[in-house]
Amino acid sequence: MTALGKQLRLSRLFDQASQTSIIIPMDHGIEDPNYPQLEDPRKLVADLARAGVNAFLMRRGLARFTAESFAGRAGWVQRMTGRTGLAHDDADQLLLASVEEAARSGADAIVPTVFLGGQTEKAHLPLIGQLGDEAGKYGIPLLVEVFPTGDSNAHPYDGPYTVADMRVAVRAASEEGADFIKTWYTGDPKTFSQVVAYSTVPVLIAGGPKARDERQVLEMVKGAMDGGARGIAMGRKIWQSANPVGVVEALKRIIRHGASVDEAMDAIKTPVLAGAAR
Repeated sequence: MTALGKQLRLSRLFDQASQTSIIIPMDHGIEDPNYPQLEDPRKLVADLARAGVNAFLMRRGLARFTAESFAGRAGWVQRMTGRTGLAHDDADQLLLASVEEAARSGADAIVPTVFLGGQTEKAHLPLIGQLGDEAGKYGIPLLVEVFPTGDSNAHPYDGPYTVADMRVAVRAASEEGADFIKTWYTGDPKTFSQVVAYSTVPVLIAGGPKARDERQVLEMVKGAMDGGARGIAMGRKIWQSANPVGVVEALKRIIRHGASVDEAMDAIKTPVLAGAAR
């Protein structure tokens, strides 16, 4: 039986009618100095919250800075791991925060990034279980962002990874304490459905490599949903858009209502008022 605290927090992170989730990561600031959208994102956060996203994925400092922009309208998933762009090693993830402090700060979930396979696994695999145990004590859901290490052609976060490796990665995360998962989209519904089938918890897709335009983003999300995804945890493809509120509305149509890409594109072409119905 799910603890009450975890149950209530999860209910804020998933749309209750469709049981899907739209989470906006904005935790990139320590990795790269070239995100002008993150210099003062309070208006952007307020607009996206009014547009109906379920939650923001932020480090504690940005959550504190923007709290008045989303409090009462969207949840907060606290990023627990990271490394600066000065380290030049995407897989070198360090634990930077405590579950106890996340609970005290009002986080609706916590999320580490883990890479399984190779040299990182000996540190990252135990981290899933340790955070899962600790989060359970405080009734906080654990979102695990998980990727295989992959072969020499794979780039951290962006792959390409094999379906077999992806199946092992999501299974390990779900076996060791994840309540839901953020991971790489394999590129088509058929192979992604094989990944989803091997997880025992809901799977969201990460943003992945840079897209050429909004239509390609929507096509990716539509494919993922057709393959069994329960939503997205996608940041730059939304808040770097010229019309982030329109992109959120388009994503809502696909994720929550099963719209086609063409039907969703109308939301980007037509101005959408922030505060539209969720």
